Amino acid sequence: MIFTDQDGNNIINDDDRVCLGSAAPDFFGSFGTSLRWHQWLLSADFSYSVGNKAYNAVRRQTESMDRFYNQSTSVISRWQKEGDHASMPRAAYGDPSGNNFFSDRWVEDASYLKLRNVRLSYDFTRRQVRFASGSIWLGAENLFTLTKYLGGDPEFSYGYSESLRGFDYAKVSCPRVFKVGVNLNF
Repeated sequence: MIFTDQDGNNIINDDDRVCLGSAAPDFFGSFGTSLRWHQWLLSADFSYSVGNKAYNAVRRQTESMDRFYNQSTSVISRWQKEGDHASMPRAAYGDPSGNNFFSDRWVEDASYLKLRNVRLSYDFTRRQVRFASGSIWLGAENLFTLTKYLGGDPEFSYGYSESLRGFDYAKVSCPRVFKVGVNLNF
């Protein structure tokens, strides 16, 4: 890894540190839609976050190659010999070159668009069945997330403390949930 001498004194030290972004998004929100056709209703709710950064500590652990831990398959493309064109540094126990220091190597764009809920329902009335009205529905939560973030889920939180925001230490992702339901009104 190449660290930039920000202050131009030919020494890489704490004076060369710069801000790598913020865990707070530039903007975030949600939106939804519903489409009705006769007795069918399709509804969907989305959420999004744009401009937030995250420190991917999981990648740091699985791509550092500085201990005898299991590593990600991405380390196969590491530098190994003179003439190699590699996207990762060489494997070295203890990291004597400092390739795994906190740097923009581990900070990623955590922007996302997530399909929170989707539901398809069919409403029926007394003319069609023996009771007054009702509906049958299928639903799903957290169906997909569009993101460039390489971690499990770009939406994570370890508490309310400002010092914990933006650090991903492999919190369990929101699960995909599928539901079926019947609502009967007599």
